[in-house]
Amino acid sequence: MMKRMISLVLALLLLVAAVPLAASAEEAVISVINEDGNYIIGPEDRDPVDIDGVNATVTLSNAGVFATGRSAIVVKGGSDVTFVLEGYNTVEGDSNAYSCGIEVEYGSKVTFEGEGTLNVTGGLWGAAIGSYGTSINIAPEDRVKVGEITINSGNINAFAGRRGAGIGSGYHVDNNLITINGGIIHAYGNECGAGIGTGYGTSGGADQWARTGDYSAGRIVINGGEVYASTSWDQNNFDYSDLAALNSKDPTTFAAGIGGGYGSSAPDIEINGGKVVAIGSCGGAGIGGGRGTSKLKNYNPDTYSVNIKIGGNADVTAITANSRSNEYNSGGAAIGSGRGTHTGGTIEITGNAKVKAISATQAPAIGASKQKSPVDGAIPVADSIVIGDNVDLYAVSAGSYAVDKDAASLSISPDYFGSSDRWFFGEEAVAIADVASVKAESPKGEKMYTAPTGSVSLWSRINAAPVDPEEPEEEGEKVGIRIDAPLKMAVAFEDGTVYYGGEMKEVVVGKEYLFQMCSVNWDNGVYDEEGNGIRGTVVYRMEVVHQNDFNELAAAAKEDPERYTVKGIDIIDNVEKKIIVNCDASDTHLETDVNNFFMAYRFHFAGEDYDKQTGIDQVINTPLESLSVNLPLGSTITCNAYNSYVKVGSADVFITNNSGEGIYDDELLTSVNDFTWE
Repeated sequence: MMKRMISLVLALLLLVAAVPLAASAEEAVISVINEDGNYIIGPEDRDPVDIDGVNATVTLSNAGVFATGRSAIVVKGGSDVTFVLEGYNTVEGDSNAYSCGIEVEYGSKVTFEGEGTLNVTGGLWGAAIGSYGTSINIAPEDRVKVGEITINSGNINAFAGRRGAGIGSGYHVDNNLITINGGIIHAYGNECGAGIGTGYGTSGGADQWARTGDYSAGRIVINGGEVYASTSWDQNNFDYSDLAALNSKDPTTFAAGIGGGYGSSAPDIEINGGKVVAIGSCGGAGIGGGRGTSKLKNYNPDTYSVNIKIGGNADVTAITANSRSNEYNSGGAAIGSGRGTHTGGTIEITGNAKVKAISATQAPAIGASKQKSPVDGAIPVADSIVIGDNVDLYAVSAGSYAVDKDAASLSISPDYFGSSDRWFFGEEAVAIADVASVKAESPKGEKMYTAPTGSVSLWSRINAAPVDPEEPEEEGEKVGIRIDAPLKMAVAFEDGTVYYGGEMKEVVVGKEYLFQMCSVNWDNGVYDEEGNGIRGTVVYRMEVVHQNDFNELAAAAKEDPERYTVKGIDIIDNVEKKIIVNCDASDTHLETDVNNFFMAYRFHFAGEDYDKQTGIDQVINTPLESLSVNLPLGSTITCNAYNSYVKVGSADVFITNNSGEGIYDDELLTSVNDFTWE
């Protein structure tokens, strides 16, 4: 029997009830948790469980919960439940009834913690963790909803039921919010459901209730851990170089690894850290949208969207496999849109992310699928692709551009490409077929890669030259410098160290250091790779020199004042984004200042309506009525507007200096930018 830890008396109410989704009128014993507290489900507790209207911690300790005619565990009634995993646990829904392994009703929240293992399996039309659905396309207001799912730790293996996602929604259901901060997660979709995201949305022959794009993968945020997501139980080989083996599985599924199931969009996917491997197939993206439709009447351009952000120190591999050994059923991008959808949406890869993107036939690795178009023969294009200056990227396609060069907006620095056109977008690339290894070059180094069989275009960019682990620490004269960072900001160096205002850093004279500006989390005053604060996208260089070398550069600065800015003992090269520091000065420090490194932003509302607040994810959790915040240049920051703590709007604000006509028109520079919501 389940044990409540805070009481010596069992507080569980055992009910005998008819299960509404059962195929027959069989009755089952259901354990009910309807009081706040701490509970244990152990080896002896095999009956299904309802958790209703409580705040509770439930420890799964070597449990085995199996359901007939319903979900194994149901969290409902606005409950907020933390599952602590201990030992080896198995939770299974009923494959013959609409059900989940762990069902999370809309309005409820679940969090997974602990060091144990959870094997969880969905039932008919159901996710392993999330919601079940229905075989009928229904209006949005009548759909089953999904609650919020957070994973902080644990070893979780999630196997979807038919047409469900591994973690997320079931058949014909929208996903809500999934946040992964840690743990080791393997999530498998089933019959057109995504590994993580939404289940089967709607097919190319969509009816009046749901056209392609009407179903949504909701918001998916990955901040850490190891995440392996696939569209099929059979796609469990996560080796990116063995695309032929993945194709041989013939999964016949039309979903993304992370994002949309068949016919579903992926409006908000954000990967900030951790290791992520995602496999889509049969026209579904690796990360992004599910397969769409080629029929205009069955496509909804007003609701279909794909928006993907990858940043921080995330290590991401996205793959799209063929299906049915037939190129006609391929065509999803590795990162972007699925086959037969009109837009590739917005794709932003920044920070120190490492990304491998490998696509199947007729699709770019990054961008919009080119194989089929739903709108009068028009070629689908991505709305925007942004690849930051410090990204380590390897993209390869079996039959299209490695990166979608036709994107409506393409922001990529050419300084980081290899010198050979063969490695560029691939529009005229020599076929790279059956090659064991290829060398990708860039001004910052070179690497050897394995190109999957049948590849025709490869594009790579390397953020730093390889470092020999046996190489001894660089010798040289060392000095200490003070790091000057403004309030609520920090400086993050390429070696992972973070310094706040006033802290000292030991450096080698004459050695170049790379760094980025960061806004800290106001709640705890820190920046880290665990979701606290925002790292800027601009990479700066710093070198500490002696007086004589500094004087020579100072003389050059006088001759070219448009290029150089002199800040006391620092000289800023505005073209190279390099700061020269005089180590012989009486107060040696790295001076970061407004308009060169960061910008203060004030947020306003039209009509001076101050019964509204502003919130910025990762910086300030509780929205403030009047907000002014320092933000790193070159970043696109998501800012939310609230009215009495109810979200009323959101905007992606590009952080730039306040320079008027140019950064050298000093009289136009101010120390703050203003952003106003109408």
